[in-house]
Amino acid sequence: MTGTGEHIAVIGMAGRFPGAEDIDAFWRNLTEGRDTLTREPPRPLRPSAAGDGTGPTFVPARGLLERPEWFDAGYFGYSAEEARLIDPQQRVFLECAVAALEHAGQDPDRHPGAIGVYGGCTETAYAETLRDQREKLPDVAEEDILLGTAPDFLPARTAERLGLRGPAVAVQSACATALAAVHLAGQDLLSGECDLALAGGVAVHAPPKDAGYTEDGILARDGVCRPFDADGDGTVAANGVGVVVLKRLADALADGDRVHAVLRGSAVTNDGSARVGFTAPSVEGQAAAVRTAQLVGGVDAGTITYVETHGTATPLGDPIEIAALTEAFREDCDDHGYCAIGSVKGNIGHTDAAAGAAGLIKTVLALEHATIPPSLHFTRSNPQIDFAAGPFRVATALEPWHPRGAVRRAGVSAFGIGGINTHAVLEEPPAPLLTGPARSAQLLVLSAQTPTALDTAARDLAAHLRAHPRLPLADVAWTLQTGRRQLPYRACVVAESAEEAADALSVLDSGRERAGFGAAALFLPGASGTAGPDWLLPSEQVFTAAFGSCLDAAGDPGAAVRAALDAPAPSWQDDPVVRELAVFAREYALQTLWRHWAGEPSAVSGTGRGALVAATAAGVVTLSDAVRLLTAAARAADPERALTEALRGIALQPARTTLLLGPDGVRHDPGTTPDPACCAAAWAGRPDPETASAALAAATGRTVLTLPPPATAPEATLTALLTGLGRYWTQGLRVDWSAVHDGACRARLPLPGYPFERLPYLVEPVARPTPEAGARTSAAPVGVPDAHVEPETVPTEAPGTGHAGDTLDLVLRLFAQALGLPSVDPDDSFFALGGDSLIAARVLAEVRELLPVEVKVKDLFSAPAAADFAELLDERRTARPQPPKE
Repeated sequence: MTGTGEHIAVIGMAGRFPGAEDIDAFWRNLTEGRDTLTREPPRPLRPSAAGDGTGPTFVPARGLLERPEWFDAGYFGYSAEEARLIDPQQRVFLECAVAALEHAGQDPDRHPGAIGVYGGCTETAYAETLRDQREKLPDVAEEDILLGTAPDFLPARTAERLGLRGPAVAVQSACATALAAVHLAGQDLLSGECDLALAGGVAVHAPPKDAGYTEDGILARDGVCRPFDADGDGTVAANGVGVVVLKRLADALADGDRVHAVLRGSAVTNDGSARVGFTAPSVEGQAAAVRTAQLVGGVDAGTITYVETHGTATPLGDPIEIAALTEAFREDCDDHGYCAIGSVKGNIGHTDAAAGAAGLIKTVLALEHATIPPSLHFTRSNPQIDFAAGPFRVATALEPWHPRGAVRRAGVSAFGIGGINTHAVLEEPPAPLLTGPARSAQLLVLSAQTPTALDTAARDLAAHLRAHPRLPLADVAWTLQTGRRQLPYRACVVAESAEEAADALSVLDSGRERAGFGAAALFLPGASGTAGPDWLLPSEQVFTAAFGSCLDAAGDPGAAVRAALDAPAPSWQDDPVVRELAVFAREYALQTLWRHWAGEPSAVSGTGRGALVAATAAGVVTLSDAVRLLTAAARAADPERALTEALRGIALQPARTTLLLGPDGVRHDPGTTPDPACCAAAWAGRPDPETASAALAAATGRTVLTLPPPATAPEATLTALLTGLGRYWTQGLRVDWSAVHDGACRARLPLPGYPFERLPYLVEPVARPTPEAGARTSAAPVGVPDAHVEPETVPTEAPGTGHAGDTLDLVLRLFAQALGLPSVDPDDSFFALGGDSLIAARVLAEVRELLPVEVKVKDLFSAPAAADFAELLDERRTARPQPPKE
């Protein structure tokens, strides 16, 4: 991001994490301090050196999603065969993208600008599984497997299925993928490449990936992730997916979007060569990312009071991260202990490509709730971290979030193997939008791909409204009307309160398939009855203006109607001109309001004074001419003769909308001009609404909307009109929802998402032999070669105790073999020669198999030269207690 005044709004989020099917459950788990990892019984790691059967064990642990192989293929237009060929993590991401857009109240089908999607995933074995099972997958080509599983196609698939026309960028940056995607999305929003952006990451292995373990690797031996703790010895692998919806802040505020947080600045760096190995992090690179994000956002580090760290709980990674954060923060502030830190990995494990999304969503939720969740499994500090000397403290309990300045601010970090560092600076959202006035009744609309999904959506919304009865119903209606895709099966309710809406939704009939027409046939019955103030709709400006224009066109009779409306009814009902003009003006105003909401009707018809209103709506007569004709008919003993005479001085115009005249419905298509005699007969005829309405339906093939008659209260008339609007929307009527709200400012609200109807789609892998208990397995990422030492190059027996030369020879051989070098000198540093923490873990695993000694990767960091490390090994062997003699 390129300027302190250019910020990004987070307007929507969605995620699925271990123990949480949505972000609401995720937040509950965080605030309750729940560890939602799945653990298996301990397994033996290797026999004890003492031979007493008490060797070390490890606890296989994973962070799992609930049924990640289940997918709503029908929603996205996939057949079952197609769905099975798509990597489950790509399907999970696709559903999460829909949920995030719905949470943001954004319908991609109607969004006026370009929507971008930025994201990445991890590598899984699903492509290999499909290839292994080719004989069971007829007509499946290699190209089909590639398109369904390659990480390159994750954002492109999302763009294609959701109709997104902005950039679709695959981001592959290991554990920093999701946060790097957020950074790139923000850049493109500010440069104008897109106007709305989805960004996130996913890592899902279905079936679950075996929890391989390597001593001194990245996984915790006991299956517990303890960020920053002295007992922290690694992380736990987990599945997860997270997507956020981003928009330029100024646009989000102007559009009434719910802003959950503000992304003030972000940065991406790489460690370059300033590290001891390819997989090892560096203080300088991480500090540069943090500091750059702060500078880009124009934020003083002294005002940042929470940082969601990468926090993998590795003994070396955690101290480096705190050192880097401290270096960046010390540029602005020398205070101590004012900034809380935490790591979501203690709750859910390390979600790989989705890790940055998990941390970001956690932090956005914390900003919204002004609450900092506890960071789990922290008891005493890693001895390499001096928290007392720096600005940070680990948040170990749920606590209110007090800002240090005017607003709450936070940082979020994600680092990837290979040296990519990402950091984002967030700020609490601005005050909620003040919305405009709203009518008492509101139209709530729902749609789905199937009737059963529609019923579920109705129940979910009803439960949400009961749980949140104070939600502004107009904003709920606006969100449903404009922020959700318009799907084939539809339903609606009109209500005046959340409680009333919930009751109506609970007993909602199944939806109807969209009829597919674009306009309604409008029938004007020529409402009779005692005219009075209850005929008006004072809350509707369009109605009021149209009613007034009729009275203005009538001159003195119009003034008489105005006076009568202010007088006690029915003192003025004896004047037929005033009475008939009031009837005409009301129906003219009602049809004007309808057209304002729903556009031109497909056809119009009417009886009595409603027939003249219909002709006016169709453009056959002007409003001023219609009022003259009405006045002439109302004053005459023979209305038809009076109309015939009056029509001689009026030039009828071609109809612009299909018009049906008379009780039998003589049809006049657009462009045709009715005969004056036909008009006079229709406008003066005795009202027969039932016959005329049936003729309109037969002539147009449409269900007819009859404008509501006068009610005892204006609200009842409005409710009837909204009910008709909703009824026609369910059949495919296109509605101008902004017009329905009369242009008033409305806010989009997070409401229950689409109830996906999932089924399992999974090609099971070929059964392979299971490693025996205690067998050594690799936890290295795909693409990192197995650097173990071949048996023939290493002595099968340990060097004798006290023979330093034998130990040094062993170390030299192990270093050379692991690093792919012909030889290594005693003074050569393992890391200077190209070693890193992962290769070191393999070397140490070989050492432990050959020598009765306990060593950790941190020991090799403290003694990286071959001679020094050999000396350390001999010291450990000498100090090791010997088993008792038999």
